[in-house]
Amino acid sequence: INGWYVVYDNFLKPMEPDNKATVPFVIEKGNTVTKIARNLSEQGLLRNQGIFKYLVMFRGVTSDIQYGTYQISPSMNVSEIVDIISSGTSSVERTIRIIPGWTVEDIAQYFLSIGALTDVDEFYRLCNSVDYFAANSHQVAQAIASGTTSSRKYLLEGYLAPDTYRVFANASAESLLRTLLGQTEIVMDELYASIEAGSDSEEELPVSLTQDEIIILASMIEKEAVTDEDRGKVSAVFYNRLAAGMKLESDPTVKYMTGSTSFILSSKEMSLDTPYNTYIVTGLPAGPICNPSPAALEAALHPNKSYIEQQYLYFCSTDPKTGKLQFSQTLEEHNAAVATYWPLWEAYDAEQRAAREAAKEAAQEGNAAS
Repeated sequence: INGWYVVYDNFLKPMEPDNKATVPFVIEKGNTVTKIARNLSEQGLLRNQGIFKYLVMFRGVTSDIQYGTYQISPSMNVSEIVDIISSGTSSVERTIRIIPGWTVEDIAQYFLSIGALTDVDEFYRLCNSVDYFAANSHQVAQAIASGTTSSRKYLLEGYLAPDTYRVFANASAESLLRTLLGQTEIVMDELYASIEAGSDSEEELPVSLTQDEIIILASMIEKEAVTDEDRGKVSAVFYNRLAAGMKLESDPTVKYMTGSTSFILSSKEMSLDTPYNTYIVTGLPAGPICNPSPAALEAALHPNKSYIEQQYLYFCSTDPKTGKLQFSQTLEEHNAAVATYWPLWEAYDAEQRAAREAAKEAAQEGNAAS
């Protein structure tokens, strides 16, 4: 892995990873690959000319490079630059928006719906490509090196940063994934830089977590809480339970594997044999269960101090429609809260089932009419 860092820093790393601004780059008719590499280097867009020329040859895209003007950013790595200049039409951009809490599968369906993707299975394969993305993200590389990623559904789950992006209209799936991975690098580096610089005090936490574990925890917080206040409280509850050796018993970790849309889990779901099921495994699930927002990551790093100190160990929903939560310190208090709100949860599930059935019937009627 250390070797990858050296290669990445000296040959593959973008010139200015944080500079998203694009500049026009002109390829004139008759330009050779060597000339293009030199011009890219002179414009401060390319770190190593030899790697660029090798990649063009290795991919067999020399004949695909067309003359014209391309919009290239110093934040792009050499692979993205090759993608662009071999596409021929990459000056057209579009906006994409990745929503906090989306999973890899949600993102794939979104890309498919906007025409950014044609092969979902290939996208899923890329999201489990160990060697490829270990070279494109030091955080993914660290997660792989920890030896904890083998049982994950998708290697890149949790590392595809929710945000609004401007991307090339014909960007490849690899390029889109690199863009999202790059933003996660920026967000995580900024959060940890704040701690190291002392602008955020590094409080004493009940347990110590790696960056990968912080992302896992943040993904759970993202699915459990709606407001910033509740995110910090949920984080505190999870830290307290981890410190006490208690199972986390988080419903979203089960739903990640089952795809269930019901609010209340069945006993069969709660006993599902999977390393993601925090009703049966102790500690964190096998991996992130979604791609968390910066707010959820912040909460994972900075849980509510008061709730840590007061040893809050439980929470439940008071209203599935609003996401409001009630927190408890003892099991007795928690059970009383569950008994109070259980009828509301059942009513919500019944309402959702009825809505799904109505939508299904409407779709069937529409198909019959056509």
